[in-house]
Amino acid sequence: MITFFIKILFFSVPKPTNLLVLQSATSLAKKIRKQKISSEETVLAFIDRIGQVNPLINAIVDSRFEAALEEAKIVDELIKNRKITKEEFEAKPFLGVPFTSMESIGCRGMKNSFGLLCRKQKRAVQDADVIRLLKSAGGILIGVTNIPILNMWQETSNPVYGRSNNPYNCTRTTGGSSGGEAAIIAACGVPFGICTDFGGSVRISAFACGIFGHKPTSDLVSTKGVIYRTGREITIMTVGILSRTSYDIIPLLNVLIDKNVSKLRLDEKVNVCDLQIYYMVKCEDPKMDQLSYEMEDTILRVVQYFKLNSKLVPQELTLSNIRYSCNLWNFWIKQETNANFAQDLTDRKREVKPVIEILKFLTLFSQYNIGAIFALINYMLPLQDHKWACDLTKQLTDLLIATLGDKGVLLYPTAPWTAKYHNASIFHPYNFGYCSVWNALNFPVTQVPLGLDSEGLPIGIQVVAAPFQDHLCINVAKELEEAFGGYVPPFKS
Repeated sequence: MITFFIKILFFSVPKPTNLLVLQSATSLAKKIRKQKISSEETVLAFIDRIGQVNPLINAIVDSRFEAALEEAKIVDELIKNRKITKEEFEAKPFLGVPFTSMESIGCRGMKNSFGLLCRKQKRAVQDADVIRLLKSAGGILIGVTNIPILNMWQETSNPVYGRSNNPYNCTRTTGGSSGGEAAIIAACGVPFGICTDFGGSVRISAFACGIFGHKPTSDLVSTKGVIYRTGREITIMTVGILSRTSYDIIPLLNVLIDKNVSKLRLDEKVNVCDLQIYYMVKCEDPKMDQLSYEMEDTILRVVQYFKLNSKLVPQELTLSNIRYSCNLWNFWIKQETNANFAQDLTDRKREVKPVIEILKFLTLFSQYNIGAIFALINYMLPLQDHKWACDLTKQLTDLLIATLGDKGVLLYPTAPWTAKYHNASIFHPYNFGYCSVWNALNFPVTQVPLGLDSEGLPIGIQVVAAPFQDHLCINVAKELEEAFGGYVPPFKS
């Protein structure tokens, strides 16, 4: 009850008392390494910040604060006593830096319910590959964050942990499925986080909470340990990165892609002014709402910037078949290895009957929320014609690769408007198609914050590149961060 009244009194999170929590992951790692700050004081500062903001935003759902502080003390001792070689420092670029992960990504000993009541008591028995890699790189896990049921909705709420709130305005959505992760990063409760992107989860939440997010080219980052995945599945899902600055993305991605590092050119210098900039403001998918004035104006402001600063004039791109965004995504999720959402809802013990479950929901007897019910309805929809979907996917992919190549990027909207009130997506369920089309096509995308709208809510755009050209969209994000200011805190400085 006390938390309820706090949420009413404070629409946004308060300013931090320790400004250390405003720093980036790479900055913190450098200072810890040089002993300008200690890992222990860094971890403690973020723990204190979580205690300050989490009652408002409900982002962290399980923590390991004491263990994290002990790990931080060990790091400090090793550095102080010079027991780490230069080579070991290079192998641990995030030594002593705290981070969080979505609850649906396995973190040994941490809650791992996937938002399902039938898994409420489950804990992960081992780390997912991405968590293992980050720990090997020196990162210190301090908690896991809230998700929608099975990560399958564009808002973050479930019957196990409740709903997460936007740190800019607690009456607004955090997006999904990475809403808890994005919210705690935007509120300065942690410098960076790891999350999945199946239909826009990284980018929708990054957009709603005003931070940077990167969905890598598909099949580069291991998915082993994410929900039910073994890492051997054919999937359009990938593991992505959330951070308050674009400058953390490449160092983190270098860690996550592990043995696939040679497939990307992350360390290659990019002169953004030499790139061909393409943009779109109309998608024409009848299932999706058209852009608001402020969203369209945001894209055009970026276009104007490149008109003034690029060697090549930005070009508006017309892709008539992108109007089938939602249809293509719906087709490809049903091609997933062992994909069966109706079975996953029961922790793979049986298969729910969609019609019966919908009736139970309407009569308030269902253990699932509205997001899961919408996903279940989607699961029931007839499959698109196989040849049509494959041919259209190839046509769009080939056209975009030929257009963008290794010297071009596409500026594309993330959503028709900024973060709406909780549950508003019920009336606009297909707007995630602005993001999910890039999962269906397997293109890398960086979500870039571009300030606040007239309501004080974050606004931004997606920057899309051709497969394996992640370095292009990330470097454009860096350019835009410098030009437009990037992340704007959800509190008055």
